[in-house]
Amino acid sequence: MRMGIGEEDTLMRYWIIVAVILAFTMTGHSIAQTKEGQQAVCKLKVTGMTCGGCEGAVKLAAKRVDGVRSVTVSYKMGTADVTYDAAKTSPEAIAKAVTANSGFKAEVAKK
Repeated sequence: MRMGIGEEDTLMRYWIIVAVILAFTMTGHSIAQTKEGQQAVCKLKVTGMTCGGCEGAVKLAAKRVDGVRSVTVSYKMGTADVTYDAAKTSPEAIAKAVTANSGFKAEVAKK
């Protein structure tokens, strides 16, 4: 059975949508999360980190903040990039929590 051009276009669109949803969920996100609030990203300057264990402590402290969706930490750069729900938290609150719970001083990086 051969498909017509219209059927091929519909099938192609279906598989593109499936691929986008799969890629989105594999990055740790869900479709529902983007509808909850406004997603934002901030960079924190974190002082005193010297190893991967330090990165883990900072990441764990940031992820415990309600509204934080993902955290990427680099001890070499002395930074943490945080994706969060702006309706639930702020860069200042995240920095405060990291400082209080990780053993490292964190502050919102100036742009």
